[in-house]
Formats: sequence, structure tokens, C-alpha cells
Amino acid sequence: MRRIIGCGNLLMQDEGVGIHLIRHLHDKQMPDDVELVDAAAGGFDLLDFIEGSSRVVIVDAVKARGKPGDIYKFAPEDFDVDPLLKTSLHDVCLKDVFNILKLAGKLPSVTVFGIEPKSMGWGMDLTDEVKKALPRLGELVMKEMELA
Repeated sequence: MRRIIGCGNLLMQDEGVGIHLIRHLHDKQMPDDVELVDAAAGGFDLLDFIEGSSRVVIVDAVKARGKPGDIYKFAPEDFDVDPLLKTSLHDVCLKDVFNILKLAGKLPSVTVFGIEPKSMGWGMDLTDEVKKALPRLGELVMKEMELA
């Protein structure tokens, strides 16, 4: 099973970008072996979604000091090199999840797409900058999953 996992909190504007992307992709035709996952705030629950997958793409908001709407692409090993990179806006970092799966010998091929948020205040709508980047993000995710 291949999985596209969207993380985020829909109540906090751009922090919910991963969930918005999953909703955006629901309109696309997906093969039977591709599952779209709304993982909400992620954390250790991601272990169940990643383990047993043959290929995983994770989408989340990532503060990397860029412009709002900037899109970043990471591999699991990237989370080990930059201690200043905030890899998750949630309680458990992706680095923790990846390390657990590596130790268990169960880390599949994973790509993480992050998008620079503008605002994480209260609200259910994405800011204009992030909303404008959502179609491009969807294209990149589909290409990464070899669906485009």
C-alpha cells in the first residue's frame, strides 16, 4: 500500500495545509493501492500509517524561514542534519517517528513535503499565499508518487 499522509490542525489556518491537500487530492483518480490519509496532528499515530507501507509521502506545514507558500522536499535523513529546522508543528517530531521505524527496520521509502505557513492563528481557511501554492504542492506529491 502506498500512502499520502496529510498532517495538520484545520482550526489553525496554514497549520492545516496537509489536511487541505488530502481534501484537494480526493478529487483526483487514485489507483487502488494509494490511500489518502488525514492524520490530523500526526505524532506517534503516524507509526501505524507509515509501517507496512511500500511508499509514503507526508505533507505538513514546516517553518524553515522561507516565504509563505514556499514548498520544501525532504527525505528522512534530512531531519538529522539541521537542528534549527522545525520539522513538525506538533508535539512529536517526524524525526522521532523516523528513528523509531529505523530502529525497528520498518522505515519504507518516505518523502516529506513541507510548506511554509504564513499564519497559524485561529481560522479554518488557508492564507492566500498557501492556498495559491496548494495546486502546485498537489502536482509535486502526485509526481513523487508516480501518479502524474
